[in-house]
Amino acid sequence: MLGSQSVGVRAFTVSAATGDKVQLGSDYVTLKEAQNKRGLFKLDPIYDDVEENSSVINLWKRQKAAELNADASAMSHIDELVRKEHNIFEVPDDFQRPYPKYPPPKGAVISDDGGDMVWSADLKIPYEEFRRLAKKTLIVKRTVQMTRKGKMPSMYAMVVVGNGRGSAGYGEGKSDEAAKAVLFATRAAIKNMSHFPRYDERTLYHDIEHKFKATKLFLWARRPGFGCRVSPVIHNIFECVGIHDIAGKVHGSRNPMNVIKAVFEALKKQRIPSDLAKARGLRLVDVNHTYYQGIRTTPVGRSKF
Repeated sequence: MLGSQSVGVRAFTVSAATGDKVQLGSDYVTLKEAQNKRGLFKLDPIYDDVEENSSVINLWKRQKAAELNADASAMSHIDELVRKEHNIFEVPDDFQRPYPKYPPPKGAVISDDGGDMVWSADLKIPYEEFRRLAKKTLIVKRTVQMTRKGKMPSMYAMVVVGNGRGSAGYGEGKSDEAAKAVLFATRAAIKNMSHFPRYDERTLYHDIEHKFKATKLFLWARRPGFGCRVSPVIHNIFECVGIHDIAGKVHGSRNPMNVIKAVFEALKKQRIPSDLAKARGLRLVDVNHTYYQGIRTTPVGRSKF
């Protein structure tokens, strides 16, 4: 003879042939082990998605309302009674969302490592996007201004920020302290962010040759898996932009300030094939994806750099 019995938070079936053992699925365990098992018929806000089980919760509310139809005063407490009876509670905000739903007050430092990235409304960027930005401090140096009062020392910083998905910008800052100079440069870089088109979200659409003052910059698009074979300063910029397959050379002046500005000007010079085809009234076909499955080898006779 089979009978139904509930122990603790788990319902199971007791068989007369098994004695003091109970059946949980296909296994037989002792009664003490069954009592220590977690209740699977109750919603756990950590392991279960309460939003997906909203239909079940609404069903419990309707059943509870049918039971309390005679007591009008308890109708407003149905939700509280159901949650207490079935052990349902709200999911903590810090567990459900990796970042706060609402931005912190203006001027609040939000970086976990004690950095200097500060969010405020004048940055004109959503708070969620701000948390995903990558920052590269490329230049920090001491400068001196000669005046009739003597030497006026200050700190200069140049920072590049980007989201790794085609948007990046650079900024410059000066202050009496290096930390404040980096802060001013970071905020200026976020305000100066621009979007740069990428071919296959990994490289340039075409080779670029650009001259900025005494700096002459050469950038060459490369095949998938080639890597980013450029100078360290340009490498940091392309990490923020999200360009992974490219080669480049710098001739003439290699001043990091001029190199950074030359790279951003060169990225803005790209000519998108779709715009060219629309201007000429022609149909656009991506030969690389149509005939070469997205893998174009380096042409014969051209150096890998």
